[in-house]
Amino acid sequence: MAIFCVRSVKGIITRCSWTFSVASVCALLATGCDSSSPSASRELVTTRCITDVSASDRHAFECDGVAFKVLLTQECIDRACGLIFDVHGWLSDPDTQEARSGLSRLAQQRGGYIVVQPGEQSEPSSWKADIHYDIVFDFMQQAMEAFVVDKKRVHFTGFSQGGLMTWKFICDHADIIASAVPIAAPELNCFLNGSGPSRQVPIFYISGTEDILARYYHRDNPVSVVDSLVRVMYDYGMSSVDSDAYTYSGTGDIEVDETGRIDVAVDGTGFEIVGGSQQNSYLWTRYTSAAGIPFEHLRHANGHVYPDNPDSEVFPEDPAVWFSVGEAILQFFVDNPKQ
Repeated sequence: MAIFCVRSVKGIITRCSWTFSVASVCALLATGCDSSSPSASRELVTTRCITDVSASDRHAFECDGVAFKVLLTQECIDRACGLIFDVHGWLSDPDTQEARSGLSRLAQQRGGYIVVQPGEQSEPSSWKADIHYDIVFDFMQQAMEAFVVDKKRVHFTGFSQGGLMTWKFICDHADIIASAVPIAAPELNCFLNGSGPSRQVPIFYISGTEDILARYYHRDNPVSVVDSLVRVMYDYGMSSVDSDAYTYSGTGDIEVDETGRIDVAVDGTGFEIVGGSQQNSYLWTRYTSAAGIPFEHLRHANGHVYPDNPDSEVFPEDPAVWFSVGEAILQFFVDNPKQ
């Protein structure tokens, strides 16, 4: 599948359309277009926490005190599908997360993916790294076994606290996670301490310049979004300077050349503006390493929200983008299976 966009004279995208090739349709629908068609030998199994493997728009499981809402279609019973984990933030739950991301609905419409949305059940809900991350990972392993998933297409995304969990899964489970989308959360794990993940996982990072919880601009501590951007690029061989040695602009942003590319990008690093502009309400960039690993960043002008669906009652805002961020996330997963 490809996206073809019409731009105005100022370079701003005004309309996009989808085109399909045989290969992209096969990838999207997870049919493989080969001998991996449905087979009588394929059999889903129950596990300790997954007690029902029939088709459902919204299975509800509980595992070690954590709730899990699961989309399992008949298609993904008949053939191996991808698996997406979509994790909510502080004070939230799986249903609210679905209302924000729309990933379960979108995956059901397009086919090819099972979607799991975990839920922390405290009042108020709040993920605890030392307790819940292992529970979520254990459920992921159970889901991979129970639903006999395509192990090349296991993906992870999350918002706020769920974004922090996404970064942690990139660092700890790079051998399993094909690609990931952290949203509204700085990176505080392996990129921060300099080691990086064991494998360069394709990443699509989404953040708001007015976010007062996940600060965008550089401050005198390495927990801002721009620090996370430079750290990932340095670890992936896209930048010649790590964040602790990088010279930020006077406003605390990243310095870029006339094309919008970071000024310390190394030779062989691809760069393109996928959408928006420096002057627009959003800027979507894609860097690609010499090894072909993409690192995308969608910067929007809102705060601690999904840029297309700012549902915050505390910080009411208008949408910063006109397209579906959930569709963009799903397309990123389709385009980036595990190599």
